[in-house]
Amino acid sequence: MNISTIDIRLLTADEWTVFRRVRLRALADTPQFFGTTLAEAQARTEGDWRAALDDRAQFVAGADGAELGTVAGMPDPERGGVHLISMWVAPEARGTGVADLLVRAVLDWSVAGGHRVVWLEFADGNVAAERLYLRNGFVRTGESGFVRPGDPRLEFVMVRKL
Repeated sequence: MNISTIDIRLLTADEWTVFRRVRLRALADTPQFFGTTLAEAQARTEGDWRAALDDRAQFVAGADGAELGTVAGMPDPERGGVHLISMWVAPEARGTGVADLLVRAVLDWSVAGGHRVVWLEFADGNVAAERLYLRNGFVRTGESGFVRPGDPRLEFVMVRKL
């Protein structure tokens, strides 16, 4: 796969089926790294998927008609800046630079929106994700918490100042 042939695009609410397809694939592939379950996502309605796309900038990486990954940036007025969420790259695209392109899309979108910081969480044990974020200028904050209430899995917070 040639990185120069990868297209990163911002989804619109009318592309909710693309978002649903990629998100369900991500949750089926690596459920241990997400706070949402596959069953929860499968139960969402068209309205739920459209509303999610209204609340965030959801990017999809693709090549030759295939979706290869996704990531979102969500403004967070309470915490400040942008929350990078829902990062996933298809197994066939891992190690090709797709993940870096997706992170860059959120960073560029954040700068264009006047934001000064991007923060994220990554699940304990997701060494590849931590390496990706470190490579893109993120640093650990020292904060950690649970992936979701009642779930014993830990996640760690990272931040990048823009």
